[in-house]
Order: sequence, then structure tokens, then C-alpha cells
Amino acid sequence: MILSDIGIKDALEKGILEISPKPSEDQYTTSAVDLYLGSEFKCWDWERLSTTGTKTILNLAEHSFRTTAGSFLLDYPAEKDGSYILPPYSGKSVPVLAMTRERVYLKPESSCAARVEGRSSLARLGLVVHLTAPIIHAGFNAPITLEMVNYGPFHLQLNPGKTRICQLVIEKLETPPIGDIRTEFQHQTSPAGKK
Repeated sequence: MILSDIGIKDALEKGILEISPKPSEDQYTTSAVDLYLGSEFKCWDWERLSTTGTKTILNLAEHSFRTTAGSFLLDYPAEKDGSYILPPYSGKSVPVLAMTRERVYLKPESSCAARVEGRSSLARLGLVVHLTAPIIHAGFNAPITLEMVNYGPFHLQLNPGKTRICQLVIEKLETPPIGDIRTEFQHQTSPAGKK
């Protein structure tokens, strides 16, 4: 079951769900809440990856994102006004990793999970905000990292704290979870997965 705007507000009021800063009234739609773009952006160091002289191969059975991020992620350059420009897809420097301004805490006792989804007005311009990773598990407590790619024809200007970048759809679980959340991204404070 997907929570309506009333259901999301009720869960926030009861304290079984936290979104911080608390959403303003105009962030709600009938069945989701919009989240704003945060201020930290990262991208892959394509120059370093292409000048090693050999292929960089990650064994996904043994891969640690934090280790890879520490070796190959760079700060994505901001414009003088603090915005970020996401050019049309070219195969280099994508995806750009950024976080939501809001921290989301899906308390285990809430029996809720969530999905982060793009906004249709931005998707129609070609902006993808997540690459096959929309699920926010019960127990998650952190800002959400977005994996953004611009497949459209325009250079897109992204303004931290001003661009509504995605929407959060809250879903009620059939039963409360019995296990703890297992993710290296719990309590992340950076798109690189750092705590």
C-alpha cells in the first residue's frame, strides 16, 4: 500500500517517519513528497581511469563501493553561482552522484519502505535520477544518493536547495521487518558513502 499525502503527514506527525528538514506543504503531491537537491556532487575520475594503461576491472563479488569511491571519485565542479551544470550524455563523467537535501529515516517500527523516483517534468527533459536503485529499505537513515544522467538535448542547471530533484513514495510493508538493514550506506553523509 502506498501512503497518500495525508498518510505521509500522519507518519511524520506520529514520529514513525522522519524527513529532515520537514517538508513544506507545497512539496506534497497526492501520493509522494518531493525532495530537494543537496549541495555535494561527485563524478568518476575518467582521466585517471583512462590513463592507467590497463582496464580497471571491479570484481563485483568482492567489491566495496567505499574503496572504489575513495580511489576514483572526484568533486564535480560547481559554477561560480553554486549551481551545477549537467551536460547531455557523452559517456564520460556519468553518472553524477549527488544527495538529497533531506535526510530520510524509515524507522523499523513504522513498517515502511520507500522508492525514490524521478519527477516527470524533469524526466521529459531527459534527466534520470537513479540507475536501477529506487528502493529505500525499512530502517534506512540518511540523505538519499542519486545517480544522475542527462539523456536529453539540453545542458541542465541544478541548484542545490532550490531544485526539486525527485519524489519519495512511501510504502507500507506487509509485516514489520525482523532483521536489521544491511547496507554500507546507512548514515551516509556523502555520495561517496562516507559517514
